[in-house]
Amino acid sequence: MATINLHKAQDGSITYRVRIRLKGMPLQTASFLTRPDAVKWAKVREGELLAGKHFPQKKANHTLAELIERYAHDVLPRKRYETQRREGYLLAFWTKRLGAKELTDITKADIVKIRDEFAKRSAKSTTIHRYLNLLSHVLNTAIKDYDWLNDNVVAKVSKPPLPPGKTRYLSDEERQRLLSECRKSKNHLLYDLVMLAMYTGLRRGSLLRLRRRDIDLHQRTISVERTKNAMPVVLPLVGEAYEVVKARCASLAVDEHLFPHANEQMPGRSYCRAFDYAIKRAKIEGASFHTLRHGVGSYLVQAGVDLYVVSRILNHKSIVMSQRYSHLQTDQLRDALEVLAQRLSS
Repeated sequence: MATINLHKAQDGSITYRVRIRLKGMPLQTASFLTRPDAVKWAKVREGELLAGKHFPQKKANHTLAELIERYAHDVLPRKRYETQRREGYLLAFWTKRLGAKELTDITKADIVKIRDEFAKRSAKSTTIHRYLNLLSHVLNTAIKDYDWLNDNVVAKVSKPPLPPGKTRYLSDEERQRLLSECRKSKNHLLYDLVMLAMYTGLRRGSLLRLRRRDIDLHQRTISVERTKNAMPVVLPLVGEAYEVVKARCASLAVDEHLFPHANEQMPGRSYCRAFDYAIKRAKIEGASFHTLRHGVGSYLVQAGVDLYVVSRILNHKSIVMSQRYSHLQTDQLRDALEVLAQRLSS
């Protein structure tokens, strides 16, 4: 409500101060030489505030194409190059399909239609999640950062269930065949790269970003400042991994990569091709470089290492991520059930 107070200055001049307080809105004040002017302003301003409160102005209309363009300029460059390439393709898809629509005109039915089209083409559920999750993040950015939108319609659309995480790992015999082929590779650093992956569980991207400064030969540790989940990790170097790294560091300057690459934007290309060719020559089916990381988790669990420790080594955000290997703890489960059997038979 508006209140009007008379104010007398030291020089004897008189003004009328108006204060308008409405819940949820900032205090409005103004001063006038006459009371009628103060009353008139109070009525007009109070009416404007009430109208704005009950009938808020509609946000300026923007198309999805405009939003994606701004997202690509502001957000995408902060992501890894590999992620930028992949998401750039997904953003181009959404621009083509819904780019001409204003943000407030995009409906749940629009998203469901596209989701179902993917399903009819037998797209993997992980692919559908990838497309929808990115669009959802774009819309959330419009809500939180740009104030272009009030509601995220993608959040109201259900997604197909994801398959269980793959736990494919190499058998001892497969591992030896792979290492043998890596030694024969024309890429003379492939063996070292694969060996370090087998001993640390680090992802290929993290390994290829390693520089000499990330290695502490005295402490026998390897440091990764930023992993896939944005968390740093420091791992001990043991066994042949230490010998491999020590030999590599002997000829490197502090800022040189442990595994050099000609193309800074696509560092993994030559190593990826060499690895795939080695897998093919070794006649190993259904394996990728990430299989080496699964191998670390699988071998540790089979050796009886606690899942919490496995989670720390693999730098998982949550131990839930490491539970995919829990089915390999058969010996520990057998021991536990033997205790139960003894209790039941007593």
